[in-house]
Amino acid sequence: MRNWFSWVKRDPPPPNAPRCEKCSATALKRRIATYPVHLTGKLTGKRLDIYRVELDKCRKCGHLMPTAEGLAKIKRCTKTGIKFFRNQLR
Repeated sequence: MRNWFSWVKRDPPPPNAPRCEKCSATALKRRIATYPVHLTGKLTGKRLDIYRVELDKCRKCGHLMPTAEGLAKIKRCTKTGIKFFRNQLR
């Protein structure tokens, strides 16, 4: 059985707490997961799977959002992946 007192006695989240982009919930959990990036332009139809990206998972709706560190890794790996695909298409 759940500890109901801790559920009722919860403090409100701070105003600058990160929120889910879909449902605006503040209950997020850190996850490390694979993040797919679908490419556009000349590389339409290709997909990069970026491994071990730090994400926040919403506990209410399950939406995955990259953290600031995860977003930096996504940008870095996407840039390298695009270079790789362009060299392979020559």
